[in-house]
Amino acid sequence: MSLPIKPVCKRSNTRKDGTSIVFFQYCYSQTKRTLLDSGIAIPPQYWNVKRSRINDTLPKNYGSAEVLNEKLQKGLRTAQDILGYAIKKKIEDPLTFVKKKFKPDLENLDFDELAKENIKEKVNLDLYYQIDDYIESKRRRVSPKMVNIYRNLKDTLKEFEKLRKKPITFDSFDFNFYEDFVDYMTFDHVHRRRKKIIKGFKVSSIGKTIKQLRVFLRNRMRRKIIPIINLEDFKIVDEG
Repeated sequence: MSLPIKPVCKRSNTRKDGTSIVFFQYCYSQTKRTLLDSGIAIPPQYWNVKRSRINDTLPKNYGSAEVLNEKLQKGLRTAQDILGYAIKKKIEDPLTFVKKKFKPDLENLDFDELAKENIKEKVNLDLYYQIDDYIESKRRRVSPKMVNIYRNLKDTLKEFEKLRKKPITFDSFDFNFYEDFVDYMTFDHVHRRRKKIIKGFKVSSIGKTIKQLRVFLRNRMRRKIIPIINLEDFKIVDEG
């Protein structure tokens, strides 16, 4: 079986020292993909895109092209073996599984041990853990400003949780939660780092917070991390 994993070395990822990491790119679907670090970095001009290997003209100070290509092939086979196992065992999220289990210098892959580890692993459904995971997945794709918006969402939920004196879980998200959360943001949320106490968000800020909460929840549902939540209950507050 030919698995959708291939080595890539992109000029767009060139670092300050002039090298670019060679990754194993795994495309689970058109929209879901990940990069596995091979542990090898070279100047991208010595990467043969058509043959997916390092050119023999690689300067010796970066290592032997022959030895590095052998290491690449070994790493590629390991990644393919892990993915093949994930598919065979019908693991729900093979992309995350491969990313967690792959290491560039992994020796003597023990599938029995891999199976035991997989049984032990459970999805962490803590709300704030999932928000942090969401932020990390978006960090390279969005601006620092958007990262701060995600963090503000997390902080606002935490402050609301303190006020309601009850943990917020994914089971909490219903119409009653929506109304209470909007009321909190409108009247009770205290702005931090202000000399004078100021309570409540502007309507536009409330709308943006609800919008980002919806986007986050939809992302977790699409990844099948959480059950379906009726987002129709979360009407976006008029930002105008």
